[in-house]
Amino acid sequence: MESCETRSSPSTLSLDSLPDELLIQVFGHLAVVGDVYEEDDPLRLTSLPYQPADMQLLPPTGLRGYPFLAQVCKRWRRLLSTPLTQQLVWRRLCVDLGHELITSVHTPLRWSSTRPTSAEFAAALAATRLSANKVVRFLDSVSPHVTELAVANSEGFEADDGEYVSLYDKHDFGPAHLGFGLALMRSRLTELVLYRCNDLLQPEGGVWGLIGALQGLRSLTVEGLRGSLPAAQAAELGELRQLEALVLSGEEYRPRTDWTAGLDALPAAWSQLTSLTKLVLRSHPQLPLLPPWLRGLTGLRHLDVSGCGELRLEELAGLTQLHVLVLQVGRGGAAAAGAAAPAAAGHGGAAPTPARRVVPDLSPLAPSLRSLSLAANRFTALPEWLPRMSRLEHLDVSYNKDLHILAPLTGLAALPHLRLLDFRAVHVTADESYWGEAKCATMQHLAKLARALKRRCPQPRLLMDV
Repeated sequence: MESCETRSSPSTLSLDSLPDELLIQVFGHLAVVGDVYEEDDPLRLTSLPYQPADMQLLPPTGLRGYPFLAQVCKRWRRLLSTPLTQQLVWRRLCVDLGHELITSVHTPLRWSSTRPTSAEFAAALAATRLSANKVVRFLDSVSPHVTELAVANSEGFEADDGEYVSLYDKHDFGPAHLGFGLALMRSRLTELVLYRCNDLLQPEGGVWGLIGALQGLRSLTVEGLRGSLPAAQAAELGELRQLEALVLSGEEYRPRTDWTAGLDALPAAWSQLTSLTKLVLRSHPQLPLLPPWLRGLTGLRHLDVSGCGELRLEELAGLTQLHVLVLQVGRGGAAAAGAAAPAAAGHGGAAPTPARRVVPDLSPLAPSLRSLSLAANRFTALPEWLPRMSRLEHLDVSYNKDLHILAPLTGLAALPHLRLLDFRAVHVTADESYWGEAKCATMQHLAKLARALKRRCPQPRLLMDV
């Protein structure tokens, strides 16, 4: 293998010329870099305090996304094995089983300088299998340093071409191996993410009980749930008294006829989560109501109940401590707005028309609420109480495709703390080449709103289709 020693011009600096201390810092930045780039997010939606209805964030792979760093040269291998470097780069660890499988296909570096053909890669993938023992040994070696752990895609993943790749019979990593890894890190772990790992969360695996034993956990995220999550199992999380953020999300792209995913009730044991500041419960179509004890969580600032189509919302008016409230995709499943109907048509099925969500008067939240997302609820008109939300900084009504704006938006333009208004994909008509009278009225009022906001300093952002 080539050495990493390279000739550099006087105006450039080679990585090899950096002192060990700076090179270790470079490795540390590689470990925390995300997977969202400016060109992928020109509207800067990832910086918002809530998840937009048309965006799905994947857990970044961190340093495991650069599996060949130790093979560049002896110096890099030596640096990566030092305790100082390991402590820096393995604080955050993502074990993406799909990514690990692809890495195994490329190891050793048989295609280091040329890309394989599709046939070569398919043959190599078919012959490759990931060993759970290898993953567990790696977890054991880095466990003294890990404080944030993510495990992703144990059942399959979407390839670069968008096709789903199943990992059935491609690895033997199961609930017992995950439990062993959690036990290794139980004294240090503060953040845990399980992304699309339904096979690891089956009731007989006992993983929920193990998670409840991670007493130092401050953030827990479980995304992509398929199948029902009994309240008795979820109650195990009530033991996490230091938990500050809890995210439990159902599979957002499941068939619309599948109403069995997620929670059917919030366990009473969660009333003991007095440190909770963020609660995200996306895509739980069986969830009927928010319990009264939620008001007792006085530190709760962020609540997201998007895609909970049967949820009664009367209790929201009493949650006056909230700063962020997200009520997206009121009924008809939790597929992202704007993608659900075309996807259904593309698979030969007619998607049922979802019911319009009725949101109660939320003006009691006005003294504290900063961000409100009402995207993809099929509103025909804006709630009349919106201009009374005097502390609002972010208002999102995007993808309400039946929303007609037939009066000036002077009340919204006058909100004193406004930083962003999102009116993308409102009043969508079948024939975009011709605007009827109502569509013209909607766009005229949005144009007047844009002119009014331009006169403010600092100028709030207005997102709209042009």
